[in-house]
Amino acid sequence: MNYRAIVHVISMLLVFLGLGMVSAGTVSQLQHDAASCSEGFFVCASLTLVVALLGGLISRRRKGEREYKTGVREGFAAVAFSWLLASVFGALPFYYIAGMPPADAIFETASGLTTTGASVIAETLTLRHGQLLSGGLESLPDGLLYWRCMLNWFGGVGIVFFVLLILPLMNYGKSNQLYNAEVPGLKTGSDQLTPRLLSSVRLILGVYMLLTFLATAVYWLGGMEVFDALCHAFATVSTGGFSTKSNSIGHYQNAFLQWSVIFFMFISACNFSLIVKVFITRKFLFFVDEEFRVFVYLTGGSSVLVALLLYANCPAGIPGMNGTISRSVEPFLRTAFFQVTSLISTTGFATSDYMQWGLSPVLLILWCILFPCGCGGSTAGGIKCSRFIVIFKQMHSEIRRCLFSRTLSDVRLSGHRIEQPLVNKTMAFVLLYLLVFLGVAVTLTFLVETDLQTAFGAALACLSNVGPGFGAVGPVGNYAWLSAPAKYLLVLTMIAGRLELYTVLVLFLPAFWKR
Repeated sequence: MNYRAIVHVISMLLVFLGLGMVSAGTVSQLQHDAASCSEGFFVCASLTLVVALLGGLISRRRKGEREYKTGVREGFAAVAFSWLLASVFGALPFYYIAGMPPADAIFETASGLTTTGASVIAETLTLRHGQLLSGGLESLPDGLLYWRCMLNWFGGVGIVFFVLLILPLMNYGKSNQLYNAEVPGLKTGSDQLTPRLLSSVRLILGVYMLLTFLATAVYWLGGMEVFDALCHAFATVSTGGFSTKSNSIGHYQNAFLQWSVIFFMFISACNFSLIVKVFITRKFLFFVDEEFRVFVYLTGGSSVLVALLLYANCPAGIPGMNGTISRSVEPFLRTAFFQVTSLISTTGFATSDYMQWGLSPVLLILWCILFPCGCGGSTAGGIKCSRFIVIFKQMHSEIRRCLFSRTLSDVRLSGHRIEQPLVNKTMAFVLLYLLVFLGVAVTLTFLVETDLQTAFGAALACLSNVGPGFGAVGPVGNYAWLSAPAKYLLVLTMIAGRLELYTVLVLFLPAFWKR
């Protein structure tokens, strides 16, 4: 194991985090926060950059060494420890400026970086000095609200992605190992857009920034202030869901704005490679992709079904964040499409509390869409639609083999044949996903006194990086009431879910650390 190479990657990551804190401090000054807020950001940035500098000195290349010798192990270790340490150092502003306890600060940071959107910030949050956070989310300075949303944006496309831009210039070695450990989704071997990895990373980051700019402009035109538009754009394109308002998007009673958020949540949960290919080929290839078609049908079908159930069973309207949503076609469709898209894209925004709808069939639909979630190669969490497609096709193939025993397995995704080892890995991943989900849910029932709906909802929401779950952690709930051990457990769950289990769980194999 080349530990210097791992320290080198982590040091580069801390540089980006430190620069992000500097930008948050600058925004704090522009927003006229208290002087202590901007000063706090610069202190936290200085500490982070000093640690990054020390790490860079320790891991610098020796005389005559052309590049770091790296392999698969270094790739997995660098990515996993990068996310863990980023959650610790990114928590410094919450700890230093807001006075949050370590468990809460790390939870909020990990939730932001993994684009989960689960939050402990509420009026019931107990700070380090024993006081409650009076005023909740809106009482925090703008600089800290900006930092929360920037964490979403950093983690959305992958914090290691930014490091990948720099590493080839510094002769790191095999950067594709970092790419494979970082990028979510089913990897078929044809996902890389260009022969050169650096070019592919630049294209994806370019699309990511373009979507962020477009979302900011549209939200501003929809009635948001520039600051709120930028923060919500960060949280939407990253499918993170952090908001500057305690009522989330429900704070804005604006149909155009809510439909705009629906569009950007949906497009951000699609494979970014498809968006890049639109610019490269000048052709609309979305419906050629089988995963995208399934995602469209699943999102549209679930939304229409939820809207019909709400319209048939809620004659008095739907409970919204700011009053009751009137019983008419457009508001009901908008509410259904917003909540379904928010959950299936793992964004976690809300305009209504679905726990108050009182409809078991609707809750069952929302439960089910939290498993597949978005497409591979997107900022969404969950198992991904492509894996469900492969599993169902493999099941169909095995059923056919009961009649035709000599039939060879031929599982295809968008016309590309999926090799049997990849099919087996996909099935093992889904089984492992379900086992981790059940294990975390059961463990939560021992760590905190809560009902099964809340425990299972919190476990699934954190593992799928959705944010709002069910029960006490629903759209208007929070995670502040959990014990410190439960919060640390969910931090590991969020990181494991974001890195799709294998990258984290492989570290627990004794063989991983042997030479």
